[in-house]
Amino acid sequence: MTHRNRRTARLLALAISVAAVALGATPPATSTTPTPLARAVAAEVWQQAQPAHDENPTNPLAGRLWGVYAGPQDQVTGPYQRARGERKRLIGKIALRPRAKWYGAFVPDASIRDQVTKYVAASQGGDPEKLVQLAVFRMKPWAGEACVRPSTAAEKRSYKKWMRELAAGIGSTPMAVVMQPDLPFLWCAPDRSAKARLLTWATQLLSALPRTSVYLDAGAADWCQNGRGADPETCAQALKLTGVRYARGFALDSTHYNGPAENVRHGVAIVDILRRDGYGTKHFVVDTAKSGRPMTWPEVVPASGKDLKDNARVCTRPTMRRCVTLGIPPTARPGSTDLGLPEDVRRAAATYVDGFLWFGRPWLFNQADPFVRSRAIAMARTTPWPGPA
Repeated sequence: MTHRNRRTARLLALAISVAAVALGATPPATSTTPTPLARAVAAEVWQQAQPAHDENPTNPLAGRLWGVYAGPQDQVTGPYQRARGERKRLIGKIALRPRAKWYGAFVPDASIRDQVTKYVAASQGGDPEKLVQLAVFRMKPWAGEACVRPSTAAEKRSYKKWMRELAAGIGSTPMAVVMQPDLPFLWCAPDRSAKARLLTWATQLLSALPRTSVYLDAGAADWCQNGRGADPETCAQALKLTGVRYARGFALDSTHYNGPAENVRHGVAIVDILRRDGYGTKHFVVDTAKSGRPMTWPEVVPASGKDLKDNARVCTRPTMRRCVTLGIPPTARPGSTDLGLPEDVRRAAATYVDGFLWFGRPWLFNQADPFVRSRAIAMARTTPWPGPA
């Protein structure tokens, strides 16, 4: 057996053990033979982590297993474990896949290190080489509130303390961090410069960790500035202000519903601008959790008359449009021909996209909390992508 084959066999064995943990399975002491379902999940987890081509040789997300968290910090785990039969299979299309956990001001300064340490341990399941993913949503105030008042001195001090504790919790973990989803709200903040300095400091802090890759949020293919569309120059300017020089790159579509093709083309335009302006060649990640039926923000239909567009209606039929369903499963193979992307997008993704990740959370109410079982099941039924089970 060659070295490459031995390495593949070893990692596939690890993937099978990951799948068993994710499925809540305890293998019999007298047998190491995985169940068919564990084999299927393991094969998908392994494939997710493999680069399709070598156009992106520095990709920090490729060539390693991706952790699947199954614990009390995740809103999907409990409903999945309690479900039975067809409901369990459908919710498993979410629960059994690698996803990014969001951390923000709702976690106290004194607790964030402990929570992240436990999250890492559960995600890795004893394998310290496994990739873990999280999103940092810590700036306060943010979103609409950021447009009406600046951060106080106490909030700034708390932000720095929290970030230092987060960094201590991450340590040497192989980590992908999406920094400050909905970054375009920066443009409406009365203290834009102060917030930008804090974000730059935080980006530099986390990027200095030995195996952490930071991707600053850059909005979406249809959103770069509050109340406006997505001019790549405006997107690049926001990234320059918030420390992209320290980061691996940027992230797209954390809360919007654009498709991978639109985001890849938009992302390449941003990469070109940053390279033109002396920032080197940056890479990016794209959320595909909710883009099975791509649409622009003006096309979004709320789930009910009382809801915001963040709680967009879900697809209830495979042929339905202007609705949310699960998109391309998480993968470090964004240039794979298996994904059916247009050829120009496929080539660009192979070169500049480190991964299609699931850091969006359409199965949660308002993409925030709580878990809504009916949303999850509807999206799992109508997605054009097969599940891990």
